[in-house]
Amino acid sequence: MTERKDLSDHQLYEFRTVINYVRGLLEREIQPEIAGSIINILNEAVDFQSYMYNEQEFPEIHRLTINKKILGSNKRISNISHLKYPPSELVKSYGRCNQPGQSILYASFGILSILSEMKPELGDLITVSTWKTINNATLTFCPIFRNQPPDDTINVTSFNYNKQFQKLLKEHPKNVASKIEFLNQFVADVFSKRFRHNSNDINYLVSAYFSDIMLYKYQNHNIEAIFYPSVQQKLAFENLAIKPDVFDAKYKLVRVEESIMVKTPADGDRGYFAEGISRCESFDFDSNKILWTDKYYQSAETIAEYQNMGYEF
Repeated sequence: MTERKDLSDHQLYEFRTVINYVRGLLEREIQPEIAGSIINILNEAVDFQSYMYNEQEFPEIHRLTINKKILGSNKRISNISHLKYPPSELVKSYGRCNQPGQSILYASFGILSILSEMKPELGDLITVSTWKTINNATLTFCPIFRNQPPDDTINVTSFNYNKQFQKLLKEHPKNVASKIEFLNQFVADVFSKRFRHNSNDINYLVSAYFSDIMLYKYQNHNIEAIFYPSVQQKLAFENLAIKPDVFDAKYKLVRVEESIMVKTPADGDRGYFAEGISRCESFDFDSNKILWTDKYYQSAETIAEYQNMGYEF
């Protein structure tokens, strides 16, 4: 984050004007016919890369997989790879941290966060996977941190990053610091934007644009992840987006837990509840297999009833 030559007041004004124009375009859902224009404008305006980055260990992360989205039905997942990131050739849509054709490993911290992110439906067979670092590996990441939760609570992690950010700004000339601050606020705003469930994926166009810069064009490709607030958790907690090769090198599967969703917010009380089916901590990594046993949390009668309903485990 170092640029020593200052900008003129006019250059700073032009930059802010352009970014505010893009803000205006993003007030409504993005229409496909203007997506190219938005990217062209950003390519012209964002002529420097200045994002805060950090390094730390995230010792344990979690993922939730909705089995039918992978296998087409409520069938047990047996391949470890099905719990990871999708192959890049199968990524057809924008995500908050990926463009089409870019595979990314999305993870979170704890079951409540991943349930709110993934939104399984009533009756879904789900698999929660827990991954731990190999040899206390760290991640070099860009945090998204400028915004606080809208309910007057404080996200302490974001608060501390903001303090660090303000110190770094003092290393720059006045107008350069203003430009960096303005850009980082814009980036935080697009990462914090909430969309309708099942809205057009192109609404993630701009956060995916900046994610691409951070992960693949900034710091000589050495940024390994993005640490960003969970929109579904009203910015109170964070998610991780990790490059696939980094994830494979630095994380190992330690536990999988299989459950059936028996209650969702659609019932009216805004909560999720899952009925546990099985758990496994044994894997054959060479053959890519989860070594499930025939031990279940539920009675034999309950398991048979579920199997008669079409569940396969």
